[in-house]
Amino acid sequence: MPYKSLKKRMRTILRKLVTLNGGKLRIPEARQEYINISSYVPTPAQEQILKMGLNCHFITRPRPTDKRLEMELLIDSILNLQERGALRTTNALQPLLLAKALTDRGRYSSSIVSKEMRAAAKELKRVAGVTVCWADKTAGLVLINTQEYHEKLDAILADLTKFERLTSNPVEDIKREVNCTIEAINAASNAVHLPMISGDFGLGYLYGNVKTHKQGNPLRPIISQCPTPIYQLAKRLNAILTPYVPNRYCVASSAEFLGRIKDVHGEGVIASMNVESLFTNVPVDETIDLIADRVYRDETTPELNIPEQALRTLLAICTKRAPFTTHRGHMYLQKDGMAMGSPLGVLFANFYVGVVEERVFSQVECPLAYFRYIDDTFVKAISTKAIENLRTFEDNSVFHFTLENSVNNSLPFLDILISSTNEEFQTTVYTKPTFLGMCLNGESECPARYKASTIKAFVCRALSHC
Repeated sequence: MPYKSLKKRMRTILRKLVTLNGGKLRIPEARQEYINISSYVPTPAQEQILKMGLNCHFITRPRPTDKRLEMELLIDSILNLQERGALRTTNALQPLLLAKALTDRGRYSSSIVSKEMRAAAKELKRVAGVTVCWADKTAGLVLINTQEYHEKLDAILADLTKFERLTSNPVEDIKREVNCTIEAINAASNAVHLPMISGDFGLGYLYGNVKTHKQGNPLRPIISQCPTPIYQLAKRLNAILTPYVPNRYCVASSAEFLGRIKDVHGEGVIASMNVESLFTNVPVDETIDLIADRVYRDETTPELNIPEQALRTLLAICTKRAPFTTHRGHMYLQKDGMAMGSPLGVLFANFYVGVVEERVFSQVECPLAYFRYIDDTFVKAISTKAIENLRTFEDNSVFHFTLENSVNNSLPFLDILISSTNEEFQTTVYTKPTFLGMCLNGESECPARYKASTIKAFVCRALSHC
């Protein structure tokens, strides 16, 4: 997409942010839309596709077997409803739906990505010695030498306190152990029902986002757990345990933060505090103990109708038994620390830090303002010394914290630039140095993979509702 169109769309988004946050509308100058730290020089066509970042998207055609399976599942669901007396069908239903599985649904072309650009992307993919990956904290792409990329991933995996190499695939063993535990939970609980794990599953996979804003371009390791048997279970446990997270000092968004600082008055100094490598340093076993204490032995939290040992077992499996493959085809487990890509990552991080906050503020006085978004914290205190006292956090946790003082009473936090003047705050939109002037395409050039409306039209012609 041309940069002018992107800039127009970005201006609209920033205007909405300004309306919400206040301040002036600032349009960043055009910057390089992708980052090349490799030795390869892309062709003009390849540069064009790289500059699109997240706007470079199109949907491939589904395989005939996928469409057939989709229709068979739909027919099975309809027949189950018919058996329960919820609806009646005609004899024409199944032939109509199975015939629909043989036709194309939707438009699998893009007015943004041309055939020439697709060819350039495929050509770039075949270039030896170059890897295309995401930049960290921005929507841009990065070209990096494959050898450098692999060496940095190898250095991450070399930490034997965090990672363990496997010699055999543990997926089937994990399924059996999880299902045994779930069966016991469902038999003992009338309030909580967990679905059994069935079907074929595989290993997760490791990749890295390049931190181009840091010296040496280190990688942020991401472990996608979507293909694993514990992924959906971890999402369910996350939903069950979220109400138990200590969230007195948490904010869920910039909008909530802006609403809460309006009530902060009085003179003082502002600063921000950050946890270094939060996810990978969360102590898993200790956090499971903290979760169990809060769920089962805290009178202020609601009762959870799951046996404690069963919950501990499921949490341990979901955090320490999620196998993944690496760039070299080896199998690993992350046995400590939370993986970026785990559905339980944010919950464990917020839980541990939330308990640490309760410990610290039972020992030292809470600042005038203290708001945390996962690992980023905004602080307002009566003096710089009071802010320095917050290093007590390191004595009560396994983390290392960094403090950033304001410059001329101004400080960036999330996507907001905060200025403290005369006992009040002034705010405006803030864009990070990693921002490349790109935004996500708000208009879908390609429809959803399966057109529900088209299927609905066929079903309506074949069904006769009671």
